Amino acid sequence: MLTRIYNIKKSSGDSKVKPHFLSDKKMEGAIKHIVRKFPVVDCRSNSSTFEHVQGLQGEIIKSLSLYYYTFADLLELKDSIIGLLTAMDACQCQLDITLNYDLTTGYLNLVVHLITMMILLSRIEDRKAVLGLFNAAYDLQHGQSESSFPRLGQMILDYENPLKKLHEDLSPLNRLIFSALCSVNSVYQRRNKTADMWRASNMFSLTAAPAQLLYAAQTDTIACEYLSLDVIDRWIVFCGTVCHSTLLNDTNIFHMWQLALQMNMCLRLFRDETFIVHQEIQTFFESSKEKSKKVHDVKECLNVASLTSVAVHADRRRFLRSSLRDLSLLLRDQPGLLGPKVLYVWMALGAGRDEVLWLLRHQVEVPAISKKGSKLADELVDRQLPELLFYMLELRDLVYKHSGVINRYYMQYVTSYDSIVATEMVSHANGLLEEEGMLLSDFANSIGNLNSDTCFRGLRLDWYRFQAWTSVSRSHFQLSKNREFAVMMNTAVFHLKMIDMQEDMLRETSDLSIYCFYPKLAEKHWLNCLQLPAQARYVLSFARLAGHFTSALHDMCPEEKTFITEKALAQCNSVLEETCKQVSFVLERVAEHEFGLAYQMTPSAVAVRVVAEVVQQKWSGKAAAAAAAAAKDYFIAGEESYRVDRQALTMPDKLQTTLLELCAGLGAHRQILVANHIFAPRTYLSQALEAKFVDLLHAMMWEGQPQASNPKRPSDMLLALQAYMTVLQNLDTAISVDISNLMQSILLQQTQSTDAKGKDTITALYTKWYLEVLLRRASSGHMVWSEHLRTMLAAGQDQLSFLPDHYSDPQELRALVQIIGPYGIKLMSERLIWHVASQISEMGKIVSTYKEPLQVARSNFDNTERMKEVLNLLTAEPKDKKAANATCPADAILQRTIIIGQICAFRDALLEALRHVVESKLPFLQTSFESLYNNLDDVGKVRIGEMSAAMGVKGLVDMSLVNAIRAQNPNVHPGEHYNNSCLLLVAIAICIPRIGMSDLSSYKPSIQASLNNSHCVPAAVNTIGSALFHLHEQNDIQERMKEFLALASSGILRTIHERDGSRQVPDDILRAHTTLYIILEQMVRKNRWLSIDVLEACFPYNLVRTAYQQCYEADAQ
Repeated sequence: MLTRIYNIKKSSGDSKVKPHFLSDKKMEGAIKHIVRKFPVVDCRSNSSTFEHVQGLQGEIIKSLSLYYYTFADLLELKDSIIGLLTAMDACQCQLDITLNYDLTTGYLNLVVHLITMMILLSRIEDRKAVLGLFNAAYDLQHGQSESSFPRLGQMILDYENPLKKLHEDLSPLNRLIFSALCSVNSVYQRRNKTADMWRASNMFSLTAAPAQLLYAAQTDTIACEYLSLDVIDRWIVFCGTVCHSTLLNDTNIFHMWQLALQMNMCLRLFRDETFIVHQEIQTFFESSKEKSKKVHDVKECLNVASLTSVAVHADRRRFLRSSLRDLSLLLRDQPGLLGPKVLYVWMALGAGRDEVLWLLRHQVEVPAISKKGSKLADELVDRQLPELLFYMLELRDLVYKHSGVINRYYMQYVTSYDSIVATEMVSHANGLLEEEGMLLSDFANSIGNLNSDTCFRGLRLDWYRFQAWTSVSRSHFQLSKNREFAVMMNTAVFHLKMIDMQEDMLRETSDLSIYCFYPKLAEKHWLNCLQLPAQARYVLSFARLAGHFTSALHDMCPEEKTFITEKALAQCNSVLEETCKQVSFVLERVAEHEFGLAYQMTPSAVAVRVVAEVVQQKWSGKAAAAAAAAAKDYFIAGEESYRVDRQALTMPDKLQTTLLELCAGLGAHRQILVANHIFAPRTYLSQALEAKFVDLLHAMMWEGQPQASNPKRPSDMLLALQAYMTVLQNLDTAISVDISNLMQSILLQQTQSTDAKGKDTITALYTKWYLEVLLRRASSGHMVWSEHLRTMLAAGQDQLSFLPDHYSDPQELRALVQIIGPYGIKLMSERLIWHVASQISEMGKIVSTYKEPLQVARSNFDNTERMKEVLNLLTAEPKDKKAANATCPADAILQRTIIIGQICAFRDALLEALRHVVESKLPFLQTSFESLYNNLDDVGKVRIGEMSAAMGVKGLVDMSLVNAIRAQNPNVHPGEHYNNSCLLLVAIAICIPRIGMSDLSSYKPSIQASLNNSHCVPAAVNTIGSALFHLHEQNDIQERMKEFLALASSGILRTIHERDGSRQVPDDILRAHTTLYIILEQMVRKNRWLSIDVLEACFPYNLVRTAYQQCYEADAQ
């Protein structure tokens, strides 16, 4: 019933949940009329007011029936409780918590529940509107009011001021309440002590009396030892306030009431609903006649509570943290002590739970009720609360884990001791009726013959029934005169609970499902815990507390199950995610420091420091100061480890400490069970690390680059990656996570075009940049490929945003290979080759246009006139000069050939870098492959072309280019395509002499390159020729290459003849012509199917030697 009333209160205050018509403007008049006239509502005489109610009567009855009949059930329950209390009073029951514990606690709980129900009822804002509107709709539909409405309406009016009405209802019954509270006095005085008193009495300490360590812990009031102090406070405050005219006249009860008011500023009603003690009681007393003295007492208690209560409870929590830690450590080491000393566990858990409940409600309510500028709210912040929660959960785990120890101990205890004592006491008991004697005899016999079929619940119910029989005044057997017997029975019942009710005992003493109803406070607690390294290892306590949330469910309120289960799962998930995010963040900070240390060892960093030292030695003044300023962030490796004070912690020390604490928390539990769902913290961490690693890779790639235009140099990227991997590998020492598998999985995904989540990988980003930025700039003439340096060099006047050699020299490409691996290199090579195939297709279109002239040139290459005609056709200016890329066909063919050559040269450099890395990382595999490769013939080498490419070995035929050409020309007739391939080589051969017409074609031996990259033509021709003619499987690659050589050499010789016949030729053109000879020689030298002998047969080699000599001389000048 409390749950249902609570839910109605919450839903009535939430506009999203409550019925929409309660907020409808059209219903506003009817609702105001109902509230004003409540409970007398005449619908028929006010038909205009209730016109809209008439139209919605069906929906109103359907929506409000749950609310209405809940109030009706509350009325019936209230009457039943009052009737029961009246009957107990009429029977003149005698209540004493030290004797008839179950009956007394049940009675006091029933009274307090009645009080809390009626207070909650008075807090429902729309109670009059809901009841009146339902009754009006019911009246309009059925022609009469609902039968229980008159009494319901009167109850709502009576309990407008609930304390006043409860005072009227319960005052006549105060005798029983008085006797019950009087018996609580001794228990309360013993339990409600300060932490200093606990320390003095060695509370919760098993080692304080070593000689008693193996004896069973028990007292005459064993059930009262773990009774919640929060529950007792509610008994005292609510009962004492409602029945103040009688109860507070007793000195003992008044003293307890004062003490409860001094220790609490608010009390729990139900879940997160609280009772602001001093304010509510003061208002109640001021409305009564005898107000002055009691109001003064309340104000005095408020002053004391404001000054001392926070400090007292903080000291208790401080004591409990150390006590619970010691207790859990001892019981973990010696779990056998759980048998005789399990009472200490219940007492410690109960005390811890009371303090947590107190703190939660006061952290919410005190800031709202305290004056501005008060320090109370600040003093309530307990940053070490997670530690207390952790040790409470540790004790719970020990009870669960060793429940068999407790079970066996008390099974033997009950059968070997309790049954004997019970039998003897029952036999000597006087004044028992026959039925009472039979009940006790059966009880004694049953506990003496315990087995798996024994119903312990029935035995406990028998003792409860006996308490009820013997507590009435007419009973001949009085428990007060047989105290020893009552103590024995209560102790035996406690022992029975230890056998079959351990889970219920844990729920009673340590259930913290209250956190379910303080979600914002719980989130604040665990976030604060993450920010404090000393408490970070306890953060998963908040995830485990979510498993308690289902304890708040009731079998008769199934509608709450989904909502509370979802809240439990959400809290556990949030705690784990936030913790793993914090671990990832700390790892990132540690990795930044590790990268900084690694960067200090790089040549660029060392150079800055060396330059600064030299400048300071040779000069002084501004130059030396500037050099020192530039080098201040660079230090000699090892200086970071110097310590002046061992107590002083550097930032890396603090980060490592925080990381270890967080990992200790995550590694403490393999699984967390919440609402029949299993959460694996280490799996969460693995997923978080994976996501963070990927994000960090992308962030590192663009870090320090203006506007993220260019990625980080591969060598710097590799350095950062190795730093982060080092940190991750060190993490393996702090928590058992498969870091190696994690890194392999992530880095393997990064070698593909997209990762498992569909995001672009490092490979894709680098491939895109190299293709769309580096090689595109190279094809535009901004860069030169140097065969000597094996890298791209800047050329031309345009200023580039990056230095090409910083991304393409052998060291950088080797670093790139280590980052993206063989799979990444394969992907990049395929994209490069796809561009080559596209260029070949574009040249094929030109060839198709000039097919007939090229066929003539192929068969008449030694006919000067016919060749001139063909060349004139290919070099004719386009008709539409304004069109984009308006160049003659010959220049277009040359330009695309040079682009192909650049791409092929860069791809060959990638393969060289891959081969170098494979040789250094996998020397045995490389040796085995070379042995296989060198023992194959040409056909075999071609067949394993893809394997050789994966090993970084350039094959005789580029199989990836063959596949790309085949894919781009799926529907072309083989014979036609073969003929076009032959003509394509003819076209390139005819156009090669035009290279000599540009002064940019001059060959520079120092870099082994021409400024227009014409030296890349041999690589292009060899790659295109071998791929095209391998595709057609005519086995004529050598013949076609010889044909190409004949055409090219003939054209070059013809150019020489024409040059010698002219009168004046500029020197730069002469130097450019010499490049043609070098191109021809390199084409033969790099070709598998041609030799120098073949070259000398069609071209004089002395021209080649002369060309080299002239180029070296010009370069030297």
